[in-house]
Amino acid sequence: RRFSGLLAALAGRPALVAELPGALAAHGALLTGAFAGGADPDDFFRDRVDEPEALRARIVLLHDEPVGPVSAVPTARELALAHETAFSELEPAEGTLLESAAELLAITDFAAVYLALASADRT
Repeated sequence: RRFSGLLAALAGRPALVAELPGALAAHGALLTGAFAGGADPDDFFRDRVDEPEALRARIVLLHDEPVGPVSAVPTARELALAHETAFSELEPAEGTLLESAAELLAITDFAAVYLALASADRT
């Protein structure tokens, strides 16, 4: 939830939060709508200055523990790939619960700030 808030607050990007397996049903429509990866192939003749690239969905899975044998992660990955949707997974290195949380916080904070800086450059 924190990462979603950072993306909205710092980078001005919409972000939705849901836990697996509920996210597959809750946000599945995003994979087939206007934000889907394969919804509108890149137009070669599009003016890159006057017509910015369309906003596309990206699935980001944050793991706070290793993926177990009974997990919805493989299904989410396959669904994203089937709909040509960008997909990222972040899993901390082995360590204590505190170390894992700190690593995820650092990575997501960096990503949100980086996206904010990259977005500010384009506007």
